Parts: sequence; C-alpha cells; structure tokens
Amino acid sequence: MPLAGIVTLTGAKLITQARELVEKVGRPLELDTDGIWCILPESFPENYTLEIKQADGSLKKLPFSYPCGMLNADVHQNYTNHQMQTKNAEGGFDIESECSIFFEVDGPYRCMVLPASTEEGKLLKKRYAVFNEDGSLAELKGFELKRRGELELIKAFQAELFDQFLRGDSLESCYAAVAECSNAWLDILEHRGAGMDDDEILELISE
Repeated sequence: MPLAGIVTLTGAKLITQARELVEKVGRPLELDTDGIWCILPESFPENYTLEIKQADGSLKKLPFSYPCGMLNADVHQNYTNHQMQTKNAEGGFDIESECSIFFEVDGPYRCMVLPASTEEGKLLKKRYAVFNEDGSLAELKGFELKRRGELELIKAFQAELFDQFLRGDSLESCYAAVAECSNAWLDILEHRGAGMDDDEILELISE
C-alpha cells in the first residue's frame, strides 16, 4: 500500500477516535484532517499542575494542558509503534517503541460561527469563522471573504456580518444584531443600490 494512503488512513482514524473521546466530555464542532474543533464544559479542567516531590524534599511543579494530555494519552495507547527499528553502529537494528504524533491545544476562543445548510440533515464542512477573546478574527475557512474572484458585495457583506455574532448578551439579541445587518444589505439588493453613489455600486459588483 502506498505510504500516502497509510498516512491518510491513520490520520482519519486518529481524528475519529479523538472525536469519540471528546464526545464523552463535550461536543465536537468541526473535524479537520489534522485537528478537531470542540467545545468543552466550563467546569472541565483546562490547565493542570502536578507537584512532584524531589529527592531533596522540594516540590517541582509540572504544568500541562489537561485536554491535550487526555488526547495524547489516547494517541500513545493506540498508535505507538512498538517495532520501530533504528540502525546501530554495528550494522544491526535496535528495536524500540516510538510515537511522534502529538496533539496541541489552541484557544480557548470567544466564538466559533458554523453556518447551517439549507438542506435538512446535511452538514457544511470546512466553513467556519473563529474569534479571539478581543473580538479579532482568529481563523476563517471556506467563506468568500478570503477567496479571489468573488464579488466585493459578498465580501463586504460577510466582513460586516461576522462581527455581529459577537453582539448582544443572549442568543436572541445576537440573532437580532445579525438580522439587522442582513436586512440592511438585503435592502441594497432589493432597491438596486438606490441612494448609493455610482462608484460605490460599481465597486460592490466588481471582483
């Protein structure tokens, strides 16, 4: 079997098992080929510190990410290669256990926006916007805002719309802010840019 196929299959299985593990404590939001986006309960430990007693009686603190440790322990248990062979100076091979796959934790983030499909039961993959705690955009994937060759109208609409998801103090007030922004852009389309300068209109319908 080609090595590329083995790597792809192993990665897919690894992410699937990570999703199953996350489902026991939280909720997976989006799966990528090299990672998993998820939401965990506020009560779930994020960072943990072990206190290790030294030979001289002093305590050494060892901080680590609890979610990262949880995922890496699962990877180590299921994906360690116990027959890794390394050529030695005598011309033979030393056999040892090796696991070089590790999860890293990014975040936490303030907000993740995942669009819903217009078809029931169908999920939109690899389309999301992630915001930092300060409201800045941390990552954007799958939207026209970052694509070349898309109408400026769509890009301008999305650039203004995404910020609205950070407004309000409840789901209802958040949706109200999003709806207000959407209605404003819908009016522009329905009234064919009435009240706007010709230069503005031409810019919006250009790529």
